Amino acid sequence: MVRRDGADEAEVMTTEAPADSIVIGYDGSHHADQALRWAAEQAELENRTLTLIHVVKPISGLELGGLATANLIPDDVRTAVREGGRTTLFEARARVLADRPDLDVVTILGEGDPRQMLLSHSERAACLVLGSRGRGRVTSLLLGSVSVALSRHASCPVVVVRPYRPGTVRRGVLVGTDGGETTRSTLEYAYRQASLRDLPLTVLHCAPDDSEEHRVLSESVAGLAEKFPDVPTRLEVSDVFVDRALIAASETMDLIVVGHHRDPVQGSLPRLGSHAAAVVEGARCPVAVVFEDHHA
Repeated sequence: MVRRDGADEAEVMTTEAPADSIVIGYDGSHHADQALRWAAEQAELENRTLTLIHVVKPISGLELGGLATANLIPDDVRTAVREGGRTTLFEARARVLADRPDLDVVTILGEGDPRQMLLSHSERAACLVLGSRGRGRVTSLLLGSVSVALSRHASCPVVVVRPYRPGTVRRGVLVGTDGGETTRSTLEYAYRQASLRDLPLTVLHCAPDDSEEHRVLSESVAGLAEKFPDVPTRLEVSDVFVDRALIAASETMDLIVVGHHRDPVQGSLPRLGSHAAAVVEGARCPVAVVFEDHHA
């Protein structure tokens, strides 16, 4: 991919994310900047386009009344808000290209519900990246649930870049698995990320029977170990609940990968998918949520 030096707005502002791009929901906050750095690195590693999406909220009826009281013209306010969003996008794009000049970066400015817009674009995306906090106290409190909602319903893997301490010595990629057939997508995603980033992989299964689960776990990763021979892999079995185990380990991991089952099966221990939300909200490193089709 070649950077289009001197590209004007028409060339980099679009209405639909290019197919198989890395899509990030970006609001200009500190946490969004942290997510942007992760997304840009991912796009470069996978040789994909990076799509930045900024969504502005429509003016509500109550807000229109306030504007009238302040003698402000609604259309002027709408224009100012959109211009602010456009500036946010282009400044972010410029920062990305300053570090990665060969990366193809496009931008989308939308209006409405950010969740619906991001879900819509996830249908064509290779990955959807989100920060874990937004601008303002209320937004910060709510965005965790937004991230969970998007990770449950998006049509592609969702990476939530949780706050983490730069410079901490970390031990690679950690994937949680239930050992069943439906975990292959999650395992393969984890192997691919470890391979792309030249990191070791730890495969963790939480179950009470160590010997049997080690056998099942070994069988589930055998084929992938052959497919990704460059990835050093360690298998672990724990009797701790999976969300607690993953969150505790996240302090020293580069990436946590967890599967999400939309059709969970009841058993002696809750399936991994039922714990994805807790990991997204509590981890201390980026978390990737991969959809697993129970009926596949």
